[in-house]
Amino acid sequence: MKQISPNVFVGDDADYEKYKDDKEFSFVRCCKFGPGGHKDVLGYDTQAAPEGKNKYWVRRSNLLALNLLDLDDPNFVPTEAIQVALDFIRDHVDDNKVLVACNAGHSRGPTIGLMWLRTIGRMPYSFIHSEKVYRNDIYRNFDPAPGIEQFARMHWASLLTGQV
Repeated sequence: MKQISPNVFVGDDADYEKYKDDKEFSFVRCCKFGPGGHKDVLGYDTQAAPEGKNKYWVRRSNLLALNLLDLDDPNFVPTEAIQVALDFIRDHVDDNKVLVACNAGHSRGPTIGLMWLRTIGRMPYSFIHSEKVYRNDIYRNFDPAPGIEQFARMHWASLLTGQV
């Protein structure tokens, strides 16, 4: 687990498991599978998420679980889920530590962390330069899959307004 800004941390399944009962934390789980993941929280046993209001994200108290897979196509990243994640961080960061975590801590969670830094003005650079700064100076485990990386690149300019 690595702190990327005041009260915001990026990590993986092990970090979530370690801190999930800590009342000082709120959690954005950026994964369909795994502990605290979308499928785990909703308890469905089908491959696809159930249709309805919780198809892309579900919130339970201090946990937001996103239905995100690490795919190569940015069109499979639900914009609504990313916006809800950024809003959740914004709404919790003043009162809690926020752990943004995917399964391995390389792709989805760290990318949402990078997008968070953009929304708060810490990444005013181009996307390519911001990726380099993030990987070299802030979060060395950053290794995004093509889909989530391209999604962030496509929405980079609009993130300055806090919107995806």
